[in-house]
Amino acid sequence: MLRLKARFRKWKAERKLRMSGYSSWAHYRHNRDPDVEKYANYIDDFYKGYPYVYACKNPKHYAYHHICDYGPGGDIYGYHEITFWCEQKIRWNFRCDIHRVYENQWGRMELNDIGGYDIIYFAFKREKDFTHFLLRWA
Repeated sequence: MLRLKARFRKWKAERKLRMSGYSSWAHYRHNRDPDVEKYANYIDDFYKGYPYVYACKNPKHYAYHHICDYGPGGDIYGYHEITFWCEQKIRWNFRCDIHRVYENQWGRMELNDIGGYDIIYFAFKREKDFTHFLLRWA
């Protein structure tokens, strides 16, 4: 009886993922994160549930370094390694995004799809994880 219930729960979860249109639970959680405001105009409004946000503004930061090339679509950059490290050490309390932004006249970073420059952002929910990240990658 327990096996049947477990199989039914697994089938329900797989059906939910299939019906949502995502290929994995990681993509599902990333795109349906309740702590992110998708239609925000500013970065600090976008990461409403993440109090600690780190922006890699320096183009010489390790996140922008091209590590290796595995052929078509196989480029590995530094932010891939940083994200992998965060997945191993932090587990679902972080978020990594690339946004096209520009700094407006009041000094706030404003999201803009047309102009500006791309910046990699790492957002964290806990101060301990943020400090651990800064000690390793900043």
